[in-house]
Amino acid sequence: MDMWEGITMLMTAIQRLCLVPLAAAVLTLTACDRNPKEWKTPNMTALTPRLQPIFEKTKTVCFGRFMVDVPVSAAVVWGEADAPLGVSVVPNGIAEVNVFAQKFIDELKGEKAIYHNDVPLLLSVEDVVQPAGKIVTGYEDFEAVNGLKINGYFKLNNDGVVIDTRPLRDDKDETIALIKSIARRLRQRAENEIPTEPGNCIEHAFLPDKPVPDKEPPAELIRIGFRLKEFPDTHLSIFVTPSNPYYSESDSLEWQLNRVEKDEKAQDPNHPLLKTKYLRRGARQIHDWLEGFEALSRTPEQPEVHSIHDFAMDFRGVPSDPLKPYADIRMQTGVADNAAGATKASLTDEEAVAVWDKITSTIRVRPTSATPVKTSETGPGPHLPLGELAATGRICPQTGWWESDESRVIEGGRRQHIKAGERMPHVISLGEPSIWQRLKGEKPSYRTATVWKLVSYEDAPTRADTTSQTTKIAQAPDNKVAVKDTGGGTNESSRNEETSPQKKG
Repeated sequence: MDMWEGITMLMTAIQRLCLVPLAAAVLTLTACDRNPKEWKTPNMTALTPRLQPIFEKTKTVCFGRFMVDVPVSAAVVWGEADAPLGVSVVPNGIAEVNVFAQKFIDELKGEKAIYHNDVPLLLSVEDVVQPAGKIVTGYEDFEAVNGLKINGYFKLNNDGVVIDTRPLRDDKDETIALIKSIARRLRQRAENEIPTEPGNCIEHAFLPDKPVPDKEPPAELIRIGFRLKEFPDTHLSIFVTPSNPYYSESDSLEWQLNRVEKDEKAQDPNHPLLKTKYLRRGARQIHDWLEGFEALSRTPEQPEVHSIHDFAMDFRGVPSDPLKPYADIRMQTGVADNAAGATKASLTDEEAVAVWDKITSTIRVRPTSATPVKTSETGPGPHLPLGELAATGRICPQTGWWESDESRVIEGGRRQHIKAGERMPHVISLGEPSIWQRLKGEKPSYRTATVWKLVSYEDAPTRADTTSQTTKIAQAPDNKVAVKDTGGGTNESSRNEETSPQKKG
């Protein structure tokens, strides 16, 4: 991201809509002490009585490698997500994504590459089996020399997935391999699911990290926003991207604000927008995010633009550290039809700062472990509805009874009690023995990946109850037995390999 683009900061929406030069106003500062000591690590502003009911119940939202707590009633609005390629998930959108793919193919077929003997822009269409989909490769545009457009279109259960990128021709094979890797790793994610594996939360999905990480961390870019239901004119957004290793002082929000302030005063010392009120301005830290700077302003009323709160904060981050990226966080009030200042701010100054402090102080790195993540949601009831699906290998999102969709006879039964945070297991299905296996008194066992469905929230039976009906699949007797994996091949398995032979008699 161009760092200068970042400094337009507090009024980007207004600039796009060609309102009066209010953006300059937001960047114009009063000549006061801008770094009071008490603001280096600011005391959080307490919630007013009007705000307290809104924050009584909150939800934890996962974005990228991070999470944040917002009111339950807040709407979540996702922006672009590159992890490291652009990934979009269309709920129940398999047919829609197929239309996207055909339209892309037709567009590439319909144009010629003038620097490549006027051949069509379309270079190839590759069908992919797992997961089902296709990868379409073409030149970037009619003037392209080395630039390509490569899009992947896939089926993810009942959802459609689009993976898009713009590599150079020399990177084609590596890019196609990465698209396939992302498509294989990607899995569906409910809005309230907080994965415990390393990886990135994006809208409707989660992308686990590669089993063997690359030497350099991938370039991950995530945008997410929140709209307060009770105060619909209040919008808050978070943007994270890799820290710039060539970062200089002139890239910082603080330096840019000082520069714009100086320029504005030189041009028009009596400009009314110099009356911008700053509620807080100075150093800021959020947990392990250091070297931050925030500027919380209230712009003056103008003839056609209402006074608004325009808050911004940025963090330089640490290069090559995906847990300490560059971060740009903003909040505006008085927003209507995506234009700041189009309506009156519904929050007072004190309330706006309190909302800002309450939400931004909860931004944190998402823990990655086998233990269920503690979230802000409270209450004893289950979080996920019955019928929730989870595939083998995924972290269990809800403690309860899960039923396999495997149609064959399953060792221990199709229903298993699985705790949240545990990995969804394979099943051991029992097949018909061959003549040779009959002579040896064996039955074949198959270790199979499956899709589990949540069917009950009941507790697991007590230890005494389980002696007659074992529901675990990870036990095996001391002797060895030939066990087939559904992917082919026969393995010698013992007690610790999650298989169990069945002998007659």
